[in-house]
Amino acid sequence: MKKTCLLTWLVLFVCLPALWGQNEVAARIDQLLSGNLLVTSDVGISIYDLTDSVPLYVYRDQKMARPASTEKLITSITHLARLGMDCRFANSVAYTGSLDDDGVLHGDLYVHGGFDPEFMDNDMDELITQLKRRGLRRVKGKVYGDVSFMDSLYYGAGWCWDDAPYDFQPMLSPLMFHKGYVEVTAVPGVGSAPAKISVVPASSYYTVDNRTVPYGAGGEEFNVDRDWMHGANRLIFTGDVSRITKKTITVSGSAEFFMQVFLERAREQKMMMKRFGGFKAMPPEATALAEQGHTTADVLHRALKVSDNLSAEALFYHLGAWQKGADSCHVSAADGVKAIKEFIKELGYDPDSYEVHDGCGVSLYDYVTPELMLAYLKYAYQRPEIYKEIFDALPVAGVDGTLKNRMKRGRAFGNVRAKTGSVSGISTLAGYLHTANGHEVAFVIMNQNVMDAKKARTFQDEICELLCSMKTLR
Repeated sequence: MKKTCLLTWLVLFVCLPALWGQNEVAARIDQLLSGNLLVTSDVGISIYDLTDSVPLYVYRDQKMARPASTEKLITSITHLARLGMDCRFANSVAYTGSLDDDGVLHGDLYVHGGFDPEFMDNDMDELITQLKRRGLRRVKGKVYGDVSFMDSLYYGAGWCWDDAPYDFQPMLSPLMFHKGYVEVTAVPGVGSAPAKISVVPASSYYTVDNRTVPYGAGGEEFNVDRDWMHGANRLIFTGDVSRITKKTITVSGSAEFFMQVFLERAREQKMMMKRFGGFKAMPPEATALAEQGHTTADVLHRALKVSDNLSAEALFYHLGAWQKGADSCHVSAADGVKAIKEFIKELGYDPDSYEVHDGCGVSLYDYVTPELMLAYLKYAYQRPEIYKEIFDALPVAGVDGTLKNRMKRGRAFGNVRAKTGSVSGISTLAGYLHTANGHEVAFVIMNQNVMDAKKARTFQDEICELLCSMKTLR
């Protein structure tokens, strides 16, 4: 009897402080939930003390919700679990036929796309420089682009068609250059002159139609557009420009954009490449000439830190290539989905209970739960090699990435590392934080049907500040 009483008191001594802390956390979050935000919207919450391995708070954590860009956590963690940090995102050049001592290629040149989402101006220049170092001066045959890595669907399922001109929704292709968009700078004109327009990267792939008017001439606000419904690449500039203004706009045909710039840069380096033969798979016997690309760390960092959709889709499609196996040509979104669904099953959940259709969370069809998202965060935390990469890539509250302008003061500042998610009506936040007593906590907050995104972000920030300030979890 005495032993039983002693054991009971020991259990209470160990557990009561944690339980008391959990009760205080619950009471304070319940108070936040009683505000006006949930009168017209909904939220799902799951919070877990990773240090003590106990749940701290759940609220509708099994209710389906659109994750928006927190979907990138699911993609990134699954990718790291399957491929680690060894995946290479690169474009390469190879040839068939023979390359003589004078640098003349008696055959065809192939540019193989490996879906590198970070392939920018300097990368194109480096690829051309490598060819020059190999002595290539002239191609007597044709130049082909190889886009066989993935299928021909250039938008994800459930993506909005009218987002086409925006840089967050480029046309997907194994051959991606400058993320499929151009950057525009408009400088006010002098006197009666229209604005001065500059576009990078420079290319003849698009044309410029400057219809701007002198500042003060009664024009509308400066705007850039193109006939994107018909795949046109004539950039039309309208309105007036009162100060230096920068904008971005996609171009239609990512692979075609890549190849045209490739040929232009090669010719600038005195390489004779007259004939573009279109798109064709590179033969297996082709001889390698050059390669330029990026590491998983480069792509992961951009996908999470600044919520780059293209980088997340690259992780997703390379995960699909891993899933497909030896025949990694014509990878489809279905291959990436299959890889994620199989991983969800390994986590102990029914994959058919969730909807995953892309890697970035843009799709209107994506539906998961806070419970599942938390399972991903816990999985990563339990594996130091994955956790380090995820933790380093996540935005830091008040410091950088998509959290740069949030939680800039208080305990949450610098203590929260989390992925944001924002689309119309949806605001989500998921990641890690440190409490005042040194505990590490994983949390997921999914606000749904909320038309005032600022209110949702404030709600999320208040929960983070509350958790970071807690001293009663010990």
